[in-house]
Amino acid sequence: MKILKKILLSLAFPALMFLVMLAITASSEKCYVNGHFIFIGKDLINQVLMNSCMTICVALAIWMQLKNGRFDFSGGASMVLAAIAAGYVGKNTGSMWAAFGTALVMGLLLCMLTALVYIIGRVPIIITTIGMTLLYESLTYILFGGEGVRAFYSNPKLCALGRVPGIFLPVGIAMAVFVIYTYFTASGRRAKILANNQSAGVNIGIDERKNTFVSYVFTGIIIGMAAIIYISQNDVTPQSGLSTSSILFSYIVPVFMGTFIGLASNDVIGIAIAAVGMEIMNYGLNCLNLGSGGWQQIIMGVFVLCFYTFSSQSYKINAFLNGLKRKKTA
Repeated sequence: MKILKKILLSLAFPALMFLVMLAITASSEKCYVNGHFIFIGKDLINQVLMNSCMTICVALAIWMQLKNGRFDFSGGASMVLAAIAAGYVGKNTGSMWAAFGTALVMGLLLCMLTALVYIIGRVPIIITTIGMTLLYESLTYILFGGEGVRAFYSNPKLCALGRVPGIFLPVGIAMAVFVIYTYFTASGRRAKILANNQSAGVNIGIDERKNTFVSYVFTGIIIGMAAIIYISQNDVTPQSGLSTSSILFSYIVPVFMGTFIGLASNDVIGIAIAAVGMEIMNYGLNCLNLGSGGWQQIIMGVFVLCFYTFSSQSYKINAFLNGLKRKKTA
């Protein structure tokens, strides 16, 4: 019964989001084309699954460093540079697996380089990762002619890992890697201590440098999985001026929402469920022709603010409900 309760609580958010968007779209004339209700259909499942998988990968990469007490600005640049390399190799070899391997290797190398610069330089993580972001962005203008990669996603043979069902392979690997690191490695368990109190962790004998490097190795694998999905769904162009940070921040909302939803289960499931719920909302906004521009940002911002307000006051709600139960029992 406890497991069933946790499952139901976890699934409540995407279920409620679906019902809300169903009611809103059903009442709008914009969501009917030739008498057909466009919100309900196979496009809903395909789009939500594909977008959710991309969101899950990036969100897990962000959260792995956040829960270790670090915010890595270079994650977006690492993903873009790995995606460009994977797309270039994939188009020139005609092999999806060559692109997959390149994305994985590049994700690992770039994240390991970031970790080494941080460990050796002993510069604050924010300054280090901003500097690495600028470096990686400059490389997007140098490598492979500085043209980026276009139309990779239009080749069905190459972009299978960005479509259903092939997309479940990279997202499955990303989730498995996160779970293995967090729950089955000494580094993952020690990271919780370092995140809460770094000086105390070092004083009891934890090697903070080794722990940081190992966490970036696992993050690199997840970044590689995000890169192969990203290139399989988008044109990837050279970036500059910390523009990759905006790519990173666009996936950060499910991180914070997922950690709250994950209280009923764990953070991996919470992030995955938050991603699905947010993509259902985005799909509904697209049906309403509000999927781009200022209105989407306004609606998203108001929703996120309301959600955070609710989560921060959840202990008061629980106390109120418990008080009602005690009065009823009395």
